[in-house]
Amino acid sequence: METFLTALPPAAIVAGVALFISVRLARSQRRERRLERAHMILSSLSTKAAVDDRHLLGTYHWRNRSFKKGEVRDEVMRAYFSMLWLFSDIQKERTSLLTTNKNKRDEAVEHLDRGIMTVVLEYVCTFNAIKKKLLESDPDEKLFEGSYGDHFSDLCAALAEEVKDDTTKRMLLKVHVNDTEQCLCSCHSVSPKKTSRLTTVA
Repeated sequence: METFLTALPPAAIVAGVALFISVRLARSQRRERRLERAHMILSSLSTKAAVDDRHLLGTYHWRNRSFKKGEVRDEVMRAYFSMLWLFSDIQKERTSLLTTNKNKRDEAVEHLDRGIMTVVLEYVCTFNAIKKKLLESDPDEKLFEGSYGDHFSDLCAALAEEVKDDTTKRMLLKVHVNDTEQCLCSCHSVSPKKTSRLTTVA
């Protein structure tokens, strides 16, 4: 190697070193850009609008509260679809991250997956519970999720591909899909509570 380098003209050596540094720098910058993009996708779950929607849905999910047709139901439905659309966007952005990396999970995708896993697992049950409450409060009004519900299922399936824990995999793929799997969400141990007349949307 030393003999080879000695045989090269100084200009060639300098050019080679510059090329090496340039390639390393480009890779580093690409890595940083992808991590920033993953972080931006994650941050969509912590915007004020998303936090407010998660709080509202969580109030009726985790406390097992019911509600009647009217203003409260309208607010819950708005939050329900807002979160459904948000997860749809996250799925699209995650797919784009993979596509631009030859469909291989790199540090950015792994960072995104770790960040959204807990929330996705929660919403496997949240969407199911809230949807039931919406239908119970007004059986005459059907819910049309369009492709957004499919996008959430696609996100669950994508996350399940890298999960080794069988319980987590079942929560992502099978719970609330059919009646053969028991949901492990602790909300099911909470006795139903009726919403009083003084209960506010929050």
